[in-house]
Amino acid sequence: MTASVLFMPALARAQVPVTPKAAPTVAPTAVTPKVTRADLAAAYMRVDAAYTQREIAKTLPDSLRAAVNRTVDRAALSFFSGQFAAAVSTIDAAAAQLTGAASIPPVPPAGPRSLNGAPASAARDEYLARLAAVDSTGPLAQALLSTRERAKLLVDVPSPERSAEFLNDPAKLSRDLAREVSVLERGRDPFIGLVGDFWRVYRGANNTLVPMRLVAPSSANVRKPVGVLLVLHGAGGDENMFVDAYGSGIITKLAAEQRLILVSPKTDVFGTSPEHFDALMTLLRNEFRIDSSRVYLIGHSMGAGAAARLAQARPAQFAAVAMLAGGSPITAPNAPPSLFVGAELDGIIPAARVEAAAKATPGATYELFRYEGHLLMVGNGVRRAVPWLVTHSR
Repeated sequence: MTASVLFMPALARAQVPVTPKAAPTVAPTAVTPKVTRADLAAAYMRVDAAYTQREIAKTLPDSLRAAVNRTVDRAALSFFSGQFAAAVSTIDAAAAQLTGAASIPPVPPAGPRSLNGAPASAARDEYLARLAAVDSTGPLAQALLSTRERAKLLVDVPSPERSAEFLNDPAKLSRDLAREVSVLERGRDPFIGLVGDFWRVYRGANNTLVPMRLVAPSSANVRKPVGVLLVLHGAGGDENMFVDAYGSGIITKLAAEQRLILVSPKTDVFGTSPEHFDALMTLLRNEFRIDSSRVYLIGHSMGAGAAARLAQARPAQFAAVAMLAGGSPITAPNAPPSLFVGAELDGIIPAARVEAAAKATPGATYELFRYEGHLLMVGNGVRRAVPWLVTHSR
């Protein structure tokens, strides 16, 4: 029973006319759009591209370099504390410092995707149905797994929280999948000797699925063996960071120039066990002629720590290793040569910590980047690390 019904008899006896009270005016509440991973990725790629352009053009004075690095690192601290909207706003402020723009226009969210007039999911379902008939337990197991997971990226509306979905080109992916599925149906591995840039998944230790981005240069399909450059991203990033950002993806160009297959796994999965590395190398040796004397490793921040642990656990497997804005001592016998790079303005992993790790590593080289901070130092770190790495071999 409601309160209005309870009070009606008393009002009737009193015969007092009652004027209903007007409902209070409530101002509409502004709905703040949720800041997604896609928003963060777009903002970071904007500032990374602007910084890289100024770097290449040599129009980045030290004062501006320092100011922008401090701003971007403040954004990183906002991100790590869960303040995503503040992180995007601060990153865009850094981009405006670089470009001189009054404001940075937002990137509209990705809309529904279609292929040949049909929903993208229709192509996905067709590919998955065909793959279901392929033997998943024999020598094609890894290839089948990768193709199946790639097919799942064909969604009608990409998730703004999953970069593998919102970064891929569905038309190109569908063309690639048509070939991969056809080759698998003929009982062959579609990835053997395959060159190009691909998001993939492989099965690591204990049936763990490890997402990765693999970029094989055109020289990888010739008879001469090729080397491997394994790169591990920092916290909050993913397997696409080194290829699409971190100096506008400069590492892909440098790796190709040195005839290296670039592999960027998801660090927070890959870094949990050195056996994931063992499974990866087995996969690569099945698909390419690998020069085992030229296997290199780079890590940034959390990835630098993972790189150091991997070099400690598998010291004989690497020709050299580089840690950018992070890392820990590598003291294993037969450890590879190591390069540690700290950033002068880094407030997340101070340069003093990186230098201490280098001093505790026998024979390590330490370098300091002045006027740079934790995130934007990676582009220059890559430009320094790759030429240094390839001077070494096992």
